[in-house]
Amino acid sequence: MRIWRKRWSALREKMKLKWYGAGVVAAIAVAWFASLVHASGHAPLGLVSLGVGAVLGAAVSVIARKQQVAGGRQLVGSVIVFAIVAIVAEHAWLYLDYRHEWLAQTAKSPQVAIFRTEPLPPTKYFAHEWSPQNAALWCLDAVLIVAGAVGTVFVWRGQRAPEPDI
Repeated sequence: MRIWRKRWSALREKMKLKWYGAGVVAAIAVAWFASLVHASGHAPLGLVSLGVGAVLGAAVSVIARKQQVAGGRQLVGSVIVFAIVAIVAEHAWLYLDYRHEWLAQTAKSPQVAIFRTEPLPPTKYFAHEWSPQNAALWCLDAVLIVAGAVGTVFVWRGQRAPEPDI
């Protein structure tokens, strides 16, 4: 009996690892696309965030169906974690875009490098970007992404509230 429990436990751990790995990959891919939209300058306030959440929720729903994730609480909790990963990854992609543009500008016009020889490191970049106005927009962006993702998962699962785990 103990051997069976150990094998079942190991199988469950592998399934969870696959679930979380696939969800993180989906979140990072969606974040990359979101950063491209935001960097393009054609990002209406709120609509892109809801769209990002909806796309993330749809991707997670497909992954959940394929991997037969049944628990409502586990699914909702995981979607929230994946949305947070997407938010962090989106800002990381935007930082990488900033570095790329900075390096391209210094290669094009060396006079830009007179004042600063390197782009800002991530800590200084995010400290500079974290103004009170930007902080409010970032928080609104995060709430809308989470709401869009969780809402889409509920719609795709055909339920309005999470089912209790028994």
